[in-house]
Amino acid sequence: MRATILAGLAALAAPAALAGPADGTWRTEANADGAYLEVGIGPCADDPARTCGEILRAITPEGPRPDYPHIGRLIIADMVPQGEAAWEDGTIWAPDDDKTYDSTMALTPAGLTVEGCVLVFCRAQVWTRAE
Repeated sequence: MRATILAGLAALAAPAALAGPADGTWRTEANADGAYLEVGIGPCADDPARTCGEILRAITPEGPRPDYPHIGRLIIADMVPQGEAAWEDGTIWAPDDDKTYDSTMALTPAGLTVEGCVLVFCRAQVWTRAE
């Protein structure tokens, strides 16, 4: 009976073990106008071993902006896990300049540090959980 209970508990825990530590909804840093994006992070649709992030909402100081033209667009693509709290070899799309950069991510006590680089020039933000 004890083996049956342990097997049942293991089966319940298995779906949680598949979720990555960065999975969920994250808020980008606010821009100069106080607007920010909410990004849903999880496994990539075409390669679940990699991590991707999709723009879910745009929020301005006045409230949500449902007409934001990039809702549903991938902002983070193809991040490869490097242990439990770091990702690399992916890309990030920057809506403010419509460019895609090589990217890394790392979970820190402050949040999710997302960095995009071109050659040696890098720009980083610390995103916070929205949930």
